[in-house]
Amino acid sequence: RSAERRMSTAKKDAALTVLTVACGYDDSLRAWVAQRIRAYAARHDYTAQVFLRAWDERCDSSSWEKLNRTRAALRGGAPYVLTVDADAVILPTAGSLRDQCAALDAAGKTWAMSDDENGPNGGVVLYKNDARTLAMLDEMAAQEQALRSAWLAPFHWEQRAFMYAIGSSHWALKNRLQGWLSLPSSPNSAAYAATKGALDPQWNTRLDDASPRRSIVHLAGGPRAKATKPAMMRALLRLGATNAGVVHRFTPGTVATRGIVAEARGAWAGQGFRLDEVTDRSVALGQVGRLAHGVCGLPPQVGRRYLRAYTHPNTSFVQRADMWRYARLLTQGGVYADGDASPTPAFLGEYARHISEGGEGLLFWETPISGEWRYPWVKIGALTGISQYARIPEMAQFVMASGRPCAPWLKALVELVADRVSRFHATGGFERRSMHSSQDRSVVYHTLVTTGPGALTDAARNHPAAFANVTRLPLSVLWRTVRHASMHSWHPGLSYAPGAPAPTPAAEGEPPRAAPAPTRKDRKDRKDPKDHPSHHLHPHHFVVAKDHPHHHHNRHLRENHKNDLHAERMTQQYPDRGRRSKAKGGGAPRHLLFV
Repeated sequence: RSAERRMSTAKKDAALTVLTVACGYDDSLRAWVAQRIRAYAARHDYTAQVFLRAWDERCDSSSWEKLNRTRAALRGGAPYVLTVDADAVILPTAGSLRDQCAALDAAGKTWAMSDDENGPNGGVVLYKNDARTLAMLDEMAAQEQALRSAWLAPFHWEQRAFMYAIGSSHWALKNRLQGWLSLPSSPNSAAYAATKGALDPQWNTRLDDASPRRSIVHLAGGPRAKATKPAMMRALLRLGATNAGVVHRFTPGTVATRGIVAEARGAWAGQGFRLDEVTDRSVALGQVGRLAHGVCGLPPQVGRRYLRAYTHPNTSFVQRADMWRYARLLTQGGVYADGDASPTPAFLGEYARHISEGGEGLLFWETPISGEWRYPWVKIGALTGISQYARIPEMAQFVMASGRPCAPWLKALVELVADRVSRFHATGGFERRSMHSSQDRSVVYHTLVTTGPGALTDAARNHPAAFANVTRLPLSVLWRTVRHASMHSWHPGLSYAPGAPAPTPAAEGEPPRAAPAPTRKDRKDRKDPKDHPSHHLHPHHFVVAKDHPHHHHNRHLRENHKNDLHAERMTQQYPDRGRRSKAKGGGAPRHLLFV
């Protein structure tokens, strides 16, 4: 065992050492930082060195200690050392530094760091064990007292040492009023600058950076308030330690292999989120079935009613996809996103701010709200039948988040959906409150108000106390933080084919029983689009089939997305003209909705 332990230690020492000196935060936050560093090092078989320090005036001593600890690690035989500031949070999806080390060797460099508007940024630095690296660090350490005592010079951290080592005059050029406050330069600055490599941007990003991939988020230069910065650190650390950083997606059948779905998968991982992707409908059924056992304090009768509604033969795949996301968020927490919805770099910052403020949920308006200039036009469109949102304004549910499991607002939403879907099957639908009687009992409208955005919006209005701690961001923020490919996910068959029968709910404590196989008449009357990607990606946008007489209106779909007028222009429905005679091979849907 001793030999194995020595071999394991040698293997780790031969790879890389991750070094952190944490100072200036409370004990619990410093411990959380240490846990994240050690977890990352263990995942990639690195060595972790974490030094926790109590608060001093500006943590000057601790920041300079980082340089001395780096020298000691290199002289101790570590081939590479990565120093990470306490406010530089390693995300849970951060990969190996193997490629970065190889790039450093290939370029003939001995250390790498990134630059920002203030010059060299010492928050994350990669060092190679080389004589030139040690010579530079020795000189920087020798100048510590002189550099720290220059109180008129900019900055108070070890960043002064890097500016001294490479002769950076960035500060003087950036701010001419303070150009005379520049630091002295090393006589060897040209040689040290020649050995400096470029650190891949993903290893030192900030929340306001447009970085498609992040491995470390550095909060230096971000939130400056002492009360805000620790809260943001906790929020980012929480993404890796809890389900708050998990994105749930339902991509059954062949949907998971589609290019846009894979692209969105990579975008979420690139922003530091872990994915929980369900591709098997039986697995999804089991996850919804948990509600029947009274999880999260949900009354068992409500959970059983929800499960019966989910497995009802007349419940469409679109409705089941809606119901699955609510059940999953209720029991797990985290983020739900449609298969074709991907985050922009701005999403992580918005989500982290939401968590730092203690929010229980994060929702977006998918229509303008009162006070925005587009709101009257959408309202007029709804009254005239041009736009057909179920509610004005209306909240989106193709992307939504719950900061924790068992949130009260999700309990209220699950109860409302269970009631509405049950009544929908019992009564055949709701009466549409519209001036157009021909649109009453529309299948599209039924779906919007039973399980879709209309149901979510109504739950928020009917249960203000449960939604009191839910953040609702405007449409402009939705456009800025999430890209939705909108893959026409309401199959044209929705109007006449609710979908294949689902397994029937079993008695409590028993596994679900499979439903009887559909009869020949069932198969004739119901077209089964179970593997069509449209049922699982963007379940509240509808497009006309190619063989439909009014297929040319699909042009409006493309125009709306190009002009960022997502779902604000819809044509009126065609209740009669959309049906073809049997002689022409009829079967086109009756209710058509364009977006």
